[in-house]
Amino acid sequence: MKLQKLKKLKLFKDEKSLNLKKLPFQGFCNINYKLSSSKNNYLVRVFKSNDSVNISRDFEYKIQKKAWREKIASKPLYIDKKRTFMITQFLDGYHKEALKKDELKKVIKQIKKLHKIKTSQKVYDIKKDLKNYFKLLKDKTSKKLIQEAIKELKKIEKYKKNYVTTHHDLNPKNIIFYKNSVKFIDWEYTGVNDCFFDLATICVEFRLDNKMKKLVLKNYFSKIKKEHKICLNSYIKIYENICKLWFKTLK
Repeated sequence: MKLQKLKKLKLFKDEKSLNLKKLPFQGFCNINYKLSSSKNNYLVRVFKSNDSVNISRDFEYKIQKKAWREKIASKPLYIDKKRTFMITQFLDGYHKEALKKDELKKVIKQIKKLHKIKTSQKVYDIKKDLKNYFKLLKDKTSKKLIQEAIKELKKIEKYKKNYVTTHHDLNPKNIIFYKNSVKFIDWEYTGVNDCFFDLATICVEFRLDNKMKKLVLKNYFSKIKKEHKICLNSYIKIYENICKLWFKTLK
């Protein structure tokens, strides 16, 4: 990303002393920069790859704007016509590798807000993804991971699905504690899925024990049912296996 290209944008016509700096921590599909001026700080996300992204960048921008209105995301400010980069408000917060009870409650509260966002997007097809992994990965370990995920999907078929707008990538790097609140960033995988997918992601990524998993369900549903526990445990296994398969494709 060249600074001269950014200076030409109307967004920065009143800004002075623009400075572009590549951030030390990067994602797999984007190159992230901090753009600073005398007035504001911005995040510039250059899209490195769309190969593994199921949702369009237009949809990502649209959902992030809705999420910003709900105070759970940074404000998206610009996306170029060719969909090669996006500019958002920069959140000068911090990430956490582990969560205390009160912090977990804040995260779940924001997830509930996210899940109430309305969209007409098609439901994410996990089985379709597993079929693609079956074609790509021929080793025994991968086949076992796929079979285990399919087994868990069959286990929860009898339960009613609660399809909502999901983030799909709520790992510690995509959750920022900002001004006594919690914000989610990197919305490229956002889509529609069962609510348990995001909840399972939190359980896996923050290595929650059984007590904390129960706290997740309690703060999300208020009253915990037996099927909630079963679905959460199944989605935890599904998420773990999908992650392992995804990383295998990167090798």
